[in-house]
Amino acid sequence: MRVTTLSIEGRSARSALMLSLVASLLYGSQYVVIKDGMGGINPLLFGAATMGTGGLLAMLLVRRRKGLDLSIFKRWEVWAGTFFATAMIACQYIGLTLSTASVGGLIVGSNVIFVAPLSAIIFREVIGRVQALGVAVGLMGLMTITTGWDLSFLGTNVFLGDILLLIASFSIAANYPLTKFAVRVMGNDEWVMSFHLLSAFFLLILSLFIGGPGEPGDLSIPAVLFVGLFCTSVPTLLWAIGLRSLSMTTSATVLLSESAFAVLLGVVLLSEPLDTMTVLGAVLVFLAIFTVSRTVAQKR
Repeated sequence: MRVTTLSIEGRSARSALMLSLVASLLYGSQYVVIKDGMGGINPLLFGAATMGTGGLLAMLLVRRRKGLDLSIFKRWEVWAGTFFATAMIACQYIGLTLSTASVGGLIVGSNVIFVAPLSAIIFREVIGRVQALGVAVGLMGLMTITTGWDLSFLGTNVFLGDILLLIASFSIAANYPLTKFAVRVMGNDEWVMSFHLLSAFFLLILSLFIGGPGEPGDLSIPAVLFVGLFCTSVPTLLWAIGLRSLSMTTSATVLLSESAFAVLLGVVLLSEPLDTMTVLGAVLVFLAIFTVSRTVAQKR
């Protein structure tokens, strides 16, 4: 009986890892599409369109499974998730207009560095010395990527874009514990649907007051459809399902492949250069995430 239970748990963990991996590859593909396809459209409006598309797709899944239950919109988890999702999309999309897709993928994908301390605070996961060192190395890597240790870089638009991407990364990390709480009282699809639809609404409102609609490019509509259908609710739903069987830090570590895939696509498809400091920062971030995840795996 014990062997059977362990076997089932093992398969469940492997399935969760695969779901998280697929989610990370879908997430990683969005950076070059956003960077190349947004054109002159307001990033906030672009974000509202992509999140709205993803939210409607999730709503179809909810209706097919059980029907809509509007009571979920009274839950604090939904509104907290909406706040961080709105901040994440706004900062990420605006940040990508000022920075490169590859750097955007590196910074946003480093959210595990913030997940580790958050998991310690909220779920009382113990952070050992090695794990704390990993977080410190990761922060140093992010500092290297965003500034290149050049003080003259601090006043540039590129630095502003990197800071916005850093805020987006923290916002993603904040949604990890919220997801843990939310799926205890609602379905994964309901959770994903709720904050996608609400954040789309608030992003639309923000776009009306900040910048106007802008000028859509030839690739804007295809980009909205691609990101909305494949890079919002679908990978988020896969990730949320996988998170049921994984720790927050382990799940975030698997999503590290998002950064690697984003860098690969940025260099290959957009011919984005990677300077020495960016490469050094990326190495430090990858080393930090490996260190954090390895210590968590040993504890499990």
